[in-house]
Amino acid sequence: MLKSRKYLVTLLLILMVLPQQAWAVKKLAQTGFKWLSIPVGARAAGMGTAVTTMDGDLTSAFWNPAGLAHIEGSGFSFSNVAWIAEINHMAVSGAYKLNDRLVLSAQMITVDYGTLNATIRATNENGYLDLGTFTPSGMALGIGISSSISTKFSVGGVIKYCSEDLGTAFTSEDLASGEMNEVDATLAIPGFDLGTLFYPGFGDLRIGMSLQNFSQEKSYVVESFPLPLTFRLGIAMNVLSALNMGDNQKLTIAADLAHARDYTERVHIGLEYMLNDMIALRGGYKMNYDEEDITFGLGFKHDLGPLGFDFNYAFNNFSTFSPVHMFTLGLSVR
Repeated sequence: MLKSRKYLVTLLLILMVLPQQAWAVKKLAQTGFKWLSIPVGARAAGMGTAVTTMDGDLTSAFWNPAGLAHIEGSGFSFSNVAWIAEINHMAVSGAYKLNDRLVLSAQMITVDYGTLNATIRATNENGYLDLGTFTPSGMALGIGISSSISTKFSVGGVIKYCSEDLGTAFTSEDLASGEMNEVDATLAIPGFDLGTLFYPGFGDLRIGMSLQNFSQEKSYVVESFPLPLTFRLGIAMNVLSALNMGDNQKLTIAADLAHARDYTERVHIGLEYMLNDMIALRGGYKMNYDEEDITFGLGFKHDLGPLGFDFNYAFNNFSTFSPVHMFTLGLSVR
């Protein structure tokens, strides 16, 4: 048994130091509604989004809905981030525990790009026509169910309705004539997420899989595209438990492999140190990204009778853009 523990811990450590040079960023296909790929939840972001195996967290539905089956009580969370290019992204999630096996959930994401200038190509001196301004936005609404099939295995799914409003657009087949066709650039696409979470029985080792943003293809005018489909496979474990160290602290090492439709494989590595189930320090690293890399985070939890409060913060570094700061507030009733 001791050899098995040493082997497992060694494997998790190897996953942490996989070389970034093993992959090259390469665009493979086209997807739309890319704001669905913005990380939701400061806990997830602080761990480099290596959270396919995250359980008992109200934001689990955005990553792997099977993790909601392990929440201790009902509650809701609110997340907000000023993303790059002044994009405002907000997410709200709620979960209601029906019994020891079933959890119902609801989620909402909104994204606001602010006010942008609208232009179209033209044959004039400037090479374009100024069409004023527009305010693009997006929203996703979802409902889900998660279930503990057994003490070791849980499943979950989310059905969602995703819509995007890019305002009024103008197209022209003949730039010389100056004739333009007006197009209402709004679109709605239904989609769903699926996930599983498995505890083999060795400590709290868990293995998770999720399929995010599965949908049909739709188009605004000509080219069609689906939602940003992503398959994730993750593994995580509290290594202090495996080494029989510390009853009041945890050190979780997590690793995710993400296969997206529009990019080559990406690896996410995350750490979370939890003291007295109250204070958390987090760190992460994202491999095979052209902009993102290091993440940090912290969290605080406190119970007041049957009520549980938690606050999480995350720092997401970019190579070209300014760093992004993320915040999540949660309230649960046990």
